[in-house]
Amino acid sequence: MAGFVTKIIKSGLGVFTSRIFGMVRDICIAGFFGANGATDAFVAAFAVPNLFRAFFAEGALASVFVPFLSDKLTMEGEQKASVYLSSLITVISSVVLILTVLVMAFPDIVTYIFLPGYKDDPAVSSLMPAMVSVLMPYLFFVTVCSLLTCYLNLKGSFFVPNSSTAFLNIAMIAGAFMGYHHGSDILYVCYGVFIGGVAQFFFILLYAYRFGFRFSLRGGYDRRVNEVFHYAVPSLAGVGISQINFMIGRAAASFLATGSISYLYYSNRLFQFPMGLFTIAVGTVVMAEISKANSSGDTAVRNSLIDKAINSIMLVMLPSAAGLIVLAEPIISLVYGRMNFLASDTAATAADLQMYSLGLVFYSFIAVFSRVFYSDKDIKTPLKGAFVGLVVNVVMIAALMKFMGHSGIALASSVAAAATFFYLYTRVRDYRYLFGAVFMKASASSAIMVIGSYIMLSAGAGTVVNIVISAVLYFLALYLMKTNIRSVLR
Repeated sequence: MAGFVTKIIKSGLGVFTSRIFGMVRDICIAGFFGANGATDAFVAAFAVPNLFRAFFAEGALASVFVPFLSDKLTMEGEQKASVYLSSLITVISSVVLILTVLVMAFPDIVTYIFLPGYKDDPAVSSLMPAMVSVLMPYLFFVTVCSLLTCYLNLKGSFFVPNSSTAFLNIAMIAGAFMGYHHGSDILYVCYGVFIGGVAQFFFILLYAYRFGFRFSLRGGYDRRVNEVFHYAVPSLAGVGISQINFMIGRAAASFLATGSISYLYYSNRLFQFPMGLFTIAVGTVVMAEISKANSSGDTAVRNSLIDKAINSIMLVMLPSAAGLIVLAEPIISLVYGRMNFLASDTAATAADLQMYSLGLVFYSFIAVFSRVFYSDKDIKTPLKGAFVGLVVNVVMIAALMKFMGHSGIALASSVAAAATFFYLYTRVRDYRYLFGAVFMKASASSAIMVIGSYIMLSAGAGTVVNIVISAVLYFLALYLMKTNIRSVLR
C-alpha cells in the first residue's frame, strides 16, 4: 500500500511525457492544417484503427486479461506467464491482421460509415480511403504494445511503458512538419503514425524482454487463453457500444459546417489531457493493484484502493473541469491559435471544450469503476453501463444538435457519461463511497479558484499567469481547510 502513490506518480509521469508530445502533435496539426475538410477526413480516418485499438489494445481485452496474467505470475511463475502471454499475442495478432486486410480492402465502405455527411463532397471523401490504407497497419503494433504494457505494469514498471506512446507522437509531429512543407499534404501525418507504431513496438518488446518476458509457445498453446475470450465477449460489446457513441457523434458532425469534426477532435484532445495525465495513471495502477488484491482475496485492500482512486480524482479533476470551463477560449487560443487555425476556429473549439469539461469528473470515475468490475472479472455490468450511456447519448444528440450544433454533440457526451457513472456506482459489489469531507472541500476550493480566475480573466491577465495563480488559490484554499493531499492519498 505504501507504494501506491509512488506507482501513480510513475504512471502519471509516463503518461504525462506521452501527452506532452501528443499536445505538441495536435498543436502542429492545428497550426499546419487548421480545421477544414481535410482535417475532418484525417480525424475520421484515424478513428478507424483507434476503434479496433479500443477493443484489442488498452481497452476491453487488455483489461480482461490482466487478472488472468496476474494469477499466472503469482501462482505459476515467469515461464508459464510468458507462454500464456505469447499465446494471447498470437491469437489477437491473427485477428487484428485479418481485420486490417478487410478494412484496407473496402476503404470506400469505411469512409461512408465514418464520414457520411461528406458523401457528396468528393474533394474530402476521396482523401479518407488513402489515409485508412496507411493507418490500419498501426493497429497491429499498438495492440501488441498494449498487451506488453499490461505485463510490465504487473511487474511494477509504469513510467517507461506508459511513456512509450511518445514515439508515435514524435513521428506524427515529423509527419505534420513534412506534410506542411509538401503542399500541406496531411497524408504525411498518416505515414508518421505507421513509423511511430513500428518504433514503439520494438521499444516495448525489448523492454519487456529485460523484465523477463520471452515469446515462447514451448509446450504448445495455453488453452487458458480461451477463458479470456469467454470473459472478453461482453467487454468487447461494451467497448463497442462506447465506440459507437463516438462514431455517432463524428457522423452527426459530418452533416454540420465544415470543420465541425475537427473542432470536436481538438477540444476533446485538450479535455483528455488531464484524464491522460492523472485518471488513466490512477486507473492503470488501480487495475494492477486490485487484481493482485483479488488474487489474494483481500477485500479490505481492494476497497481502500477504490477510496484512494476516488479521492485522487476529486482533488484533481474538480478544479481541472472548473478551470477548463472558465478559461476555455484563452486556453484554446494559447494552444492552437496560430498559423492556419483562425479566430473563428478558436471560438468554436472553446465552446466544445466547455461542454466536454462538464463531464470530466464522470468520465474519470467511469475509468476507475470499469476497472474495478474488470478486476472482479465482472464484464456484464460495464456492458450494461455502456448501453445506458449509448441510449442517453443518442437521445441527447438528437435533442441538442439542432440548437447547439457541434457543441450539442459534446454536451450529449457529458450527459451520457454522468448516466453511465451513476449506473456503475450503484452496482459495485460490497462497496460504497461517502461523498463527504474530500468532496466538499474540493468543491469549495474549486469555487474559490473559479472566482479568482474569472476576476483575473476580466482584468486581462495572461492565460499562463491566470492558470498558475488559480492553481495556487486552489491549493491554498485546500490548505486553509486543513486538507493534506498527501494524507488523503497515503
